Amino acid sequence: MKRTLFWPILLLSLLAVVVGVLLPGGPPPEPPRHLPWQIEALPDGSSRVFDVTLGKTTLGEMESLLRQEAEVSLFATDEGKRVVEAYFHNVVLNGLKAKMVATLGFDRGQLQGLFDRGARIATLAQGKRKVTLSDPDLVLARNTPVVAITYLPAIDLDEQTVLRRFGSPAERVPEGSGDVVHWLYPDKGLDIAMSEEAKEVLQYVPPREFERLVTPLRK
Repeated sequence: MKRTLFWPILLLSLLAVVVGVLLPGGPPPEPPRHLPWQIEALPDGSSRVFDVTLGKTTLGEMESLLRQEAEVSLFATDEGKRVVEAYFHNVVLNGLKAKMVATLGFDRGQLQGLFDRGARIATLAQGKRKVTLSDPDLVLARNTPVVAITYLPAIDLDEQTVLRRFGSPAERVPEGSGDVVHWLYPDKGLDIAMSEEAKEVLQYVPPREFERLVTPLRK
């Protein structure tokens, strides 16, 4: 009985090997996603980058996408400027390492309330304070949309790499007396701060908000 079964089993094994060689190895791999130059401008004037739709995707949803929890703080200056930022310490997307900062879409009144209810205030340099949010306000923050993203790559980006990946900027604006030059892409809502001495900084905002971002540079 064992000898009778041997040949059918051997033939089936050989057939499986032939089929495996002749047939393609399955569907082609998906193209890389979540790369910093993959920016989708949306009809409503917003944009999508890293799968985050600016002005719509909440911080909690962004944390799920990046699979890590952000450090959320409110920063206040003596001049009255206040902003809530969520800091991602170590992001790895398609092998590219970076740090990311998400700015949350609170209005002025909400920011005042967050400041007043802050659990702890630390004084930083140059008249700046860092406020630790209360637990209920942390929950609120994670349900608030991300309105801007700052991307800090771990590697330096040279000009040729930026030109190849992002294209030529619509405008180049020097920053003060240093070596930083801002490469502006208004159709993408992107400002790349290029520098010979420091690593590059990429800022993403909805294209409809781009002029508000670059107005301080022009002044």
